[in-house]
Amino acid sequence: MTRAAILLLLAPAAAHAQLKLFVGSTNVTNSTYTLGSIAAGTTGDVVILASNMGSGPVTITKLALAGSGFGIVNTSSTPYPVAPGSSMRIEVQFSAAGGPLGGYNASVQVSTDQGYAVQVILTAISVASATLAVAAPCTGPDSTNTINFGSIAESQTATCTFVLQNNSAQQLTVSAIAVTGAGFMMPQAPATPLNLPVGGSSSFMVTFAPQSAASYSGALTVNTQIFPLAGTAYNPPLPTPMLQFDTNTPQSGQQVTLTMALPTPSPNAVSGSVNLTFQPDGSVSTLANGDPTIMFVASGARSVPFSIQQGSTQATFAGQTGAVFQTGTTTGKITFTVSTNTPLSGDPTTSITLAPVPVAVDNAAATAIAGALNIQVWGFDNTYSAGAMQFTFYDNLGKPIGSGPVTADFSSNFRTYFTTSTDGSAFAMLVSFPINGNAAEVGSVNVQLTNSAGTSTISQLVFRNDTGTCVLIGNILSCPPGPTQ
Repeated sequence: MTRAAILLLLAPAAAHAQLKLFVGSTNVTNSTYTLGSIAAGTTGDVVILASNMGSGPVTITKLALAGSGFGIVNTSSTPYPVAPGSSMRIEVQFSAAGGPLGGYNASVQVSTDQGYAVQVILTAISVASATLAVAAPCTGPDSTNTINFGSIAESQTATCTFVLQNNSAQQLTVSAIAVTGAGFMMPQAPATPLNLPVGGSSSFMVTFAPQSAASYSGALTVNTQIFPLAGTAYNPPLPTPMLQFDTNTPQSGQQVTLTMALPTPSPNAVSGSVNLTFQPDGSVSTLANGDPTIMFVASGARSVPFSIQQGSTQATFAGQTGAVFQTGTTTGKITFTVSTNTPLSGDPTTSITLAPVPVAVDNAAATAIAGALNIQVWGFDNTYSAGAMQFTFYDNLGKPIGSGPVTADFSSNFRTYFTTSTDGSAFAMLVSFPINGNAAEVGSVNVQLTNSAGTSTISQLVFRNDTGTCVLIGNILSCPPGPTQ
């Protein structure tokens, strides 16, 4: 009987040891935990964990707080079962707003279904503190004591004046003032300890200097008071780029140089690309296949990278001040856009229109061989409508041969060719005329090529009766010397 009684007396003690109270990793079961000095008008928070340290379940049936200045602000409702190794979270806040300065204490008691309770005594001291005011462009402190520096461009600065005011009935001593957090700094920290007489004040500066676009957070600490600092930095918009060309009337079959400049210096180093798109005229859209020959020469693509140095107004393309692009061989509109790693203050989109033109002849040659006269033409037709042709032959004395021009229509041939071409409307044409008699008696030919924009004429294209080739470049006909007749 005696031994059984002893075991019964020990049972509550063993059960009592199952539930312990912790603040962080500190065991505060049936002891005192102090929050220290709390500035009047502010709050102090502490989280208590009621942890089951035993091997069996425990149910918390009641929470009780007795005392002043403290309150339970967040926890679970009871009854609350706590498995072995688990905890119940109890959030307690101290606030002496409106109350007298001095010491405060309260007990937090946790009761269980096993008939026992554990507690912790919480203490805090409410002390007089200076009030904080800030000047524009800062705002705050708000309800969370946060001071906001607003939004500024990266690499710029915003400096605000902070004023500590002693509105209490006694002299205050500020023993520590510090700023922490990337992007925030005090140009000149005030000397501490700082004594503030009743009604006295002291000011200092805090600067927000972000180096890149992001949201920033920091903290200003004044004695035990903590004021969160917030600010945002953004990429300043780039002044609207101006796209210009080295010709006022770009046409098909050209290489044109594009330059890009800013109306004012760039606020930052900027990189990006100039991009072009092409929209063929409706009359040729079914044949043009987008004309892949329209592109930037340096990149061989429809996009070319550029960079602009901070403080500069000139864009460079791989170190060059301009980027050359090919206008291709199709009538339509080329549109240029700009994409960058920073916002643009306006839309720099620029377009050029490539008007329809008569067939453009790059080269031409005429050769007289036994039984045939061969005429070759190299050029392009940006209207994709070529086909009608006229040939007028002349003898060596310049007199017309035959009853008149020879006409032909190769529209279907050209159309078939254009549907499969990957070079826009560029073409190489060979027309062969069978001939009876002496081909050497034919001296030259005039060739007319007609499309929807008009007629092009190759005049006095001389036949060679050897392997030499006459080449028309622009309006100049060049022929290598032939054999001595």
